[in-house]
Amino acid sequence: MKSEFDIQLRPLDMYRYNLYHTYTSASGYLPLLAGAVAFAGAAKSWGEVSLTYTVFYIMLGAVLLFYAPITLYLRSKQQVLSSPVLKGTLHYVVDDTGITTSQGEASSTLAWEQVYRVVATKHNILFCINLRNAFIVPKDQVGQEYESIKQIAQGHLEKYRFKMK
Repeated sequence: MKSEFDIQLRPLDMYRYNLYHTYTSASGYLPLLAGAVAFAGAAKSWGEVSLTYTVFYIMLGAVLLFYAPITLYLRSKQQVLSSPVLKGTLHYVVDDTGITTSQGEASSTLAWEQVYRVVATKHNILFCINLRNAFIVPKDQVGQEYESIKQIAQGHLEKYRFKMK
């Protein structure tokens, strides 16, 4: 079985990957929790302390909740637009040997034994190389090949390394 497709990575796709990577770990939840606590502190202290402290709590909560997503978006946009490889069209072949990525004359194959895991999010398929790096494949650019990719990956990965629905 074999699946071939071309993708053009957009800043939004990279942003979604970075959000997924950031907020699926314990360190990603801590700013969310701290921001919620800051807003709760502002609501609880309303009228009991000076207005300065309440405004400080609100500003702290806003920074904790909105700083990371905004910086992730800006970094994702800069990453895609400054990389000649990510700006171009990438050709993928997913088959029994692994995942082959090519662009122009350059080509690279990642064997299934080297794949850390495969995860499907709402918008992307992530072929994870390790905890930090992944091939990002936007679902909307794969179309009908999604089921084929799913079957191939499921046949080559252990259940705990395969997360596609």
